[in-house]
Amino acid sequence: MTDDSPKIDATLPPYSVWSRNCVFTLYGLAAIWGAIQIVLPDSPGLYLLFTLMFALTATFWARLDAIGRSRPIAPILQMLYFLVWPLGAMVYLISRSGWRGLGIAMLHAVGLSVTLALSFYLTFFGLHFAGLLDQRFYQQP
Repeated sequence: MTDDSPKIDATLPPYSVWSRNCVFTLYGLAAIWGAIQIVLPDSPGLYLLFTLMFALTATFWARLDAIGRSRPIAPILQMLYFLVWPLGAMVYLISRSGWRGLGIAMLHAVGLSVTLALSFYLTFFGLHFAGLLDQRFYQQP
C-alpha cells in the first residue's frame, strides 16, 4: 500500500516564527550598528549597507507577518514599504492591529533606539577604558 498524501516538512517553522526572527534581526542590526559607529564613524559604505539591511529585514518581516495572517501584501506595496519602511511599519501595524498597532510601533521605535544607544555607549566606554580609542576622538586644544 502506498501513501500518496502530501508530505509536510516539519523542519520549517511557521511564518510567525520567521517574522519573530526578523524582529530579533532588526534589534541585532541596531546593536551592531551602534557599536560600529564608534569604530568607523565616517563610513558611507557601511551606512548604506546597514540601511539596506534594515529595510530588507523590515520588509521581509512585514511580508512574512502578512502571509502568516493570510493577508498578503501586494508587490507594489512591498516595494513602497521597502522605500519608507519606518513609516510603512507604522501603517502596517495600524492596519493590522488598529490603534494598538500604533502602540506596538512606538514600543519598537523606543526599543530599537535604546538598543542602538546602549551598544554605542557600551562600546565607547569599553574601548575608552581599555585604552583602544586613538587621538582622533580626543581633540586637544
